[in-house]
Amino acid sequence: MEPSCTARYIDHVGIVVKDLDAAMRLFQELFNVPTAEPQEIPDQKVRAVLLPIGQSRLELLEPLDPDSSVGRFLENRGEGLHHLAFNVENVGESLNELGRNGVRLVDLAPRDGLSGLIGFIHPAAVHGVLTELVQSVEE
Repeated sequence: MEPSCTARYIDHVGIVVKDLDAAMRLFQELFNVPTAEPQEIPDQKVRAVLLPIGQSRLELLEPLDPDSSVGRFLENRGEGLHHLAFNVENVGESLNELGRNGVRLVDLAPRDGLSGLIGFIHPAAVHGVLTELVQSVEE
């Protein structure tokens, strides 16, 4: 298969947690990770924060609704690794090219997310890993 998009770097790693504030304190205490202001993302039904760690970030996700995708993830799998996000130049072009190459997608078009424009690739297409593509806001 020809490359469908070019990953520039790992943008962030997403972790589902039961208590966002407690998780932020833990990462601060264990790894001296700077804190940041959590935000609610109504369409995803989560409260989330991006904690900077060098060029990458750690995204902590607390479900606001047990029936949301993140809420169901927490119920079925417990706290832990949720997704891996790659920074790309253009999410829309990347999703289109992946789709043309037959890659199973969650999102057919970019949408707004905490990290900027985002789009998800289905875990079945990437060895069981939910994969997010991110186009940074400042680009």
